[in-house]
Amino acid sequence: MKEQIKTGEHMKTTAFELVIFDMDGTLLNSMDCLTDWLYRVVKAHCSPSVTPADLIAAFGPTEEKIIAQFVPGELAKSCLDTYYDLCEREHERVQIYPGINKLLKELQKQDILMALFTGKSRRAAEISLDRLGWRSLFRISITGDDIIRFKPDPEGVNLILERTRAAGKRTIFIGDSDADMAAARSAGIIGGRAEWGGSGLLSAVTVHSDHQFATPQAVIELLLGKPA
Repeated sequence: MKEQIKTGEHMKTTAFELVIFDMDGTLLNSMDCLTDWLYRVVKAHCSPSVTPADLIAAFGPTEEKIIAQFVPGELAKSCLDTYYDLCEREHERVQIYPGINKLLKELQKQDILMALFTGKSRRAAEISLDRLGWRSLFRISITGDDIIRFKPDPEGVNLILERTRAAGKRTIFIGDSDADMAAARSAGIIGGRAEWGGSGLLSAVTVHSDHQFATPQAVIELLLGKPA
């Protein structure tokens, strides 16, 4: 039987029971290095016409599924192993967006439940969580390895809601992409678009979000009512 969490134990005066975060492009300025690592591991085994932009367009599922789109099956496992090795060796290239640590600490201080929903693999997500000392911050982490249908499908969000028993109207999913906002809407929760990344790697905004945040401080102001 899957673990369920009583959100009532974490509630104070805030209107929010649960905050779900996307990872790359939301918490972490990592899209450039993720693209670089993927390109470096596939370029020797795929068509010369494949570009980094092609890999960016494939983002959404796990790294294994992305690599499989460009590399023959018998070579894909080796490429994936090399990718994880690059994640480990070059993780210092991954940067936390300014203000994110403050945001996470404020939510932790208020005992607001936090969850992570990322399309990347469990192994890749845990490399980052361990390197950044964030593993204990998120009560639940749902990765691309835990779901069948990827964002914008709400499967991952629904899993988090099921395990926390949080009320949808008191849950917000903070992410940077249309897929994140579409998943929030389909799951019946609040969607908050993180605009502080400005990486330019994602498609133009076409999906409505309930809130738009220029900075992590703006999230603090909404969730906790704290001024800048």
